[in-house]
Amino acid sequence: MKTDLSLLAIGIGSLPHLKTTEAIQLIRTLKEIPHWPQLPNQASSEDMLNQYTFPLFKLGLVVEQGGKMFFDTSQPSWLVKATEFFNQYLAIMEDNSDNFNFFSFPEGSAQGFYAFVERLINADFSDAKFIKGQVTGPVTLGLQLTDQDRRSSYYSSELREIVVKSLALQAFWQTKTLNQFNKPVIIFIDEPGLYGYGQSTFITLKKEDITHELNEIIDSIHLANGIAGIHVCAGTDWSMILQSNTDIVNFDAYGYFTSMTVYIEELKVFIDRGGLLAWGLIPTSQKVLELTADDLTNLFEQHITFLVQNGLDRGSLLKQSLITPSCGVGSCSIEVAEKVYALTQEVAIKLTKLYL
Repeated sequence: MKTDLSLLAIGIGSLPHLKTTEAIQLIRTLKEIPHWPQLPNQASSEDMLNQYTFPLFKLGLVVEQGGKMFFDTSQPSWLVKATEFFNQYLAIMEDNSDNFNFFSFPEGSAQGFYAFVERLINADFSDAKFIKGQVTGPVTLGLQLTDQDRRSSYYSSELREIVVKSLALQAFWQTKTLNQFNKPVIIFIDEPGLYGYGQSTFITLKKEDITHELNEIIDSIHLANGIAGIHVCAGTDWSMILQSNTDIVNFDAYGYFTSMTVYIEELKVFIDRGGLLAWGLIPTSQKVLELTADDLTNLFEQHITFLVQNGLDRGSLLKQSLITPSCGVGSCSIEVAEKVYALTQEVAIKLTKLYL
């Protein structure tokens, strides 16, 4: 991992804007690690679930009916189409085929991505130290994307494998695409669906399976020379994240810090191997309008002190930390989104001056 990520500000992904130009302008606030904006308010096709389903739709594995996408395993040609998908996966990931562009976003479902790439081509982010993208996680997508009988695809071993490998291919394509601009690329795997892990509704989800599936996507990012992160915006069993191959773990340090303190030993191992903690210090709610950079700097210090008292090295923690919003701001007002981004940058600068 690169130590020059220390205490930099980084965003999550979604923004509330209807105009792409305004979203890009806000992202400039995080000048050292800009990211492409997901814009779910523009159209349903920009939703974080639909956005990553289109390659499967192009292959005919997923169909659309009544505005909803779902797997249709009842179609006579299912086996042929599924075999074609797995062959494409093997060709790209194992044989270095150049066909990975098949797993790109359609322009109509990722206007923020293509606007961001255009700005990169025009050198508008020439001062950036890194650039960031994101993909939906396999649990989040698999639980929401159903088959024709409305059963979550995550509970079918075959459909789950297709979901995981499709996301791995999309992460690979995105990393390769952003790597053209000669800046290190960070890709976050966004897994809000993992908040449910351990609850009775999700009792059949297996920790080892989730870690393995995340690793498959992480490995595709690494194969394309990217840096991988995992974002969960609430409490979860952090051991399955910390024990994965991820380089960065992003957690809600404002509202769910105690969920991380249950996993001190796993956190020690993660930090010792060079992993970075991305602290979601800035809440993405109306609460943020009442907060100052000093408030959040003090909160960070309290949390760091707790971890040091429980055996973690202070110097390593400070060098291996980033500052983020607690979640994406796609469901926030423009006013809240602007305050979140301003505070994220301000807190990162303040902490850098204090500790580095």
